[in-house]
Amino acid sequence: MQLHIDDQKVNFPDVLILGAAKSGTTSMAFYLKQHPDVYMPRKEPGFFAFHGLDRKSIPSGIRDRQIVEVDEYARMYQQVGYTQKICDASVAQFTMHKQTIANAEKYYGDRIGDVRAFIILRHPVDRAFSQYLMFLKNGLEDLSFEEAIKPENVAARIGRQLGFDYLGGSMYADRVRDLKAAFPRLTVYLTSDLHDDDFLESFLNHCDLRTDVDIDTKTRLNPSGVPKNKGMIKALQQRSKFKEALKRVLPDKVQFRLTAMKSALIEKSVERAAIDPELKVSLTREIFHEDISELERIIERDLSLWKE
Repeated sequence: MQLHIDDQKVNFPDVLILGAAKSGTTSMAFYLKQHPDVYMPRKEPGFFAFHGLDRKSIPSGIRDRQIVEVDEYARMYQQVGYTQKICDASVAQFTMHKQTIANAEKYYGDRIGDVRAFIILRHPVDRAFSQYLMFLKNGLEDLSFEEAIKPENVAARIGRQLGFDYLGGSMYADRVRDLKAAFPRLTVYLTSDLHDDDFLESFLNHCDLRTDVDIDTKTRLNPSGVPKNKGMIKALQQRSKFKEALKRVLPDKVQFRLTAMKSALIEKSVERAAIDPELKVSLTREIFHEDISELERIIERDLSLWKE
């Protein structure tokens, strides 16, 4: 959509995928990226989460990749097609939800009601453990999960990556309540919804997009696990100017095939791991039970399976 900012017309997102991390946001973004009526030049720009903050206050591990200036953010969407909708998918927008709301209200104003916003949520312990496995896979984590969730270790590392607060990132109720109040057209999904036969149609309808398109929903994206081949993973995950330049010139269909191939290679390079069942039960009861009960009331869905 077009907004007036500093007496100029600029393009801003019509669709915001807010989070939560390791819950299916990458899949949702991948589905939309394939849609011919969607323009999404990159994932995780982080503008709404970090705009207005001193860059030094952004976790060091992601600092260089975040777009914090409004001019730079608007330039990213200059090439949008006349009939295309713009999508921003940044999971930091959920973690930093108060900053996200303040920036969205600042720039959208009374047009915030036109924004299609999405949250996707996973069982809080499963989400936390999956985040841990992703950091383990990417060489960021060297502690056991039990050690990594200790408050003193979280405090010592949160300045490097927001995701190191594994349990804190799974506290949903307050964030969902506030975001629901800020975005009138907010839709909340659960990760399990992605497996429903009618999910894609529902998702596209909520985005006001046509559904008669061919979209790959089978590829398992961003797989986490214990690394078996660290060298392969590092090579596949490593960012470079060459890779970024290649993305800008390769046709979308080629990029989708490369994404699928990359995910398949990563999946072969990791070993799936499951959290200790007793630890999952104790964390659910002691840390998340009350938050889950409050979330049930907010989204009006039965989450008794989560509490079990």
